Amino acid sequence: MTREKVQDIVRGHEIWLEHDKLHAHPGDMVECKLFLGHNMVVDGMPDLKNVKAALFDPEGQKQDLAVDAGDDCLIMRFDPVLDGYHSVAVEYDAGIYSVTDDGGHVGPKSDYENVKSSGYYCQYARLIVSVGHGGPKELNLIPGHELEIIPVDFRHYHAGEAIELQVMYDGAALAGAVIDAASGGDGSDAASETTDSDGIASIKLDKSGNWMFKVRHTDPDKGVENRYDEKMITAVLSVMGVH
Repeated sequence: MTREKVQDIVRGHEIWLEHDKLHAHPGDMVECKLFLGHNMVVDGMPDLKNVKAALFDPEGQKQDLAVDAGDDCLIMRFDPVLDGYHSVAVEYDAGIYSVTDDGGHVGPKSDYENVKSSGYYCQYARLIVSVGHGGPKELNLIPGHELEIIPVDFRHYHAGEAIELQVMYDGAALAGAVIDAASGGDGSDAASETTDSDGIASIKLDKSGNWMFKVRHTDPDKGVENRYDEKMITAVLSVMGVH
């Protein structure tokens, strides 16, 4: 991994997913794209070798997805065979970044002298694709990422409605987490809300289009001696086609 790509993550970039069909049918080819940037503005490209992708069908069956390089994104494709909600889940292992008096460096703190701080950066992205008109209407809560944003009642959303989101960390509700929302691809935050004691926050969708929701969490308890001080985790949920 290049130093520049890790620096992108350190300075606030995130991955997110988009797909090319607002509604698919069994047998349709669904193409999903994984971008790197900030608030839906592309700036760089995820490192292919550090990405793992999977598809979870409405029955909870997992299928690993191949990841290919596109012009400015990474691409995953699948052919759904069942009606219902399908979840595309991506893990991005961005690696360890250590800061010394000389600046930032890729690698664990044991590789350098006079380390001021060191963090292990990991990001997760999730996208829900509606397939067909029948099938299960409730969203399966898998994939069980370390940090997740889960819609409380996923459906097709309209501008002016609110979306309820729950943040989960290590399988438990995370209170006090800040969810930042972005829409329109102009790079700005559309809204920010803090989760309650149940890990839930409500965000108004004040315009149509594609939305992304992002939460960051830092955990010093997951630091590893002589390697990094804390784990820096980001989770992003994309919601396509708000009307």
